[in-house]
Amino acid sequence: MANGFTLGIIYQSVISMDFSHFTETKTDEEQNKPDEQMVFHYNRAERLKHAPKIVQDYYSGDFKAYKGGLFKSLVNTRGNRLLFVTIVFAFGIILFMNYFGPQKSAGSLSGTEAKLSAFSYEESVYASLKIEAAAKKKKPDFEDGVPVTATFYAHDKEGLVIQEEKITGKYEGNELFLRTTFTDYDILTVSAVCSMREDSASLECEIEKR
Repeated sequence: MANGFTLGIIYQSVISMDFSHFTETKTDEEQNKPDEQMVFHYNRAERLKHAPKIVQDYYSGDFKAYKGGLFKSLVNTRGNRLLFVTIVFAFGIILFMNYFGPQKSAGSLSGTEAKLSAFSYEESVYASLKIEAAAKKKKPDFEDGVPVTATFYAHDKEGLVIQEEKITGKYEGNELFLRTTFTDYDILTVSAVCSMREDSASLECEIEKR
């Protein structure tokens, strides 16, 4: 009982003590050691060593803005020059094919040349199939007259057939025209399937505005 009473008195004395005047002490090594902090080092010169030349020139002041025209910009590098030559070459082929290549509006029919043409005037479209005169050596083959049939088709902007007309004639070796007329309901192209003897040809042309 006495021991318990004694321990109680000691406990009360410890609790009532004031520790506010005590300070935390550090060893000499801890006092001389600076606080550990994470430090970032940035070196622009070191980073620019691995940058593209254009970036290095920009920071060094040697960068010069390109002030060339459109043509110079197309040929200022090897890649651009190659691309430019390719475009010009492709454009030249397209022009050559348009002017000198085979045309959809012309073809051969039993050894003679046939050509389709069409134009619009006011409310109508006039289509014509022209068969050229045969060569002198071949004219005797057509002396008796050879039946010719041409079926004309009028197409709208979607390419659908909106009108159709069949015309027949007789080819005797001289120049021959087969013609028809369509009412203009947004007709953009005209095609014709023509036949003579056992030969046939499919032609197509755009409509000229007059």
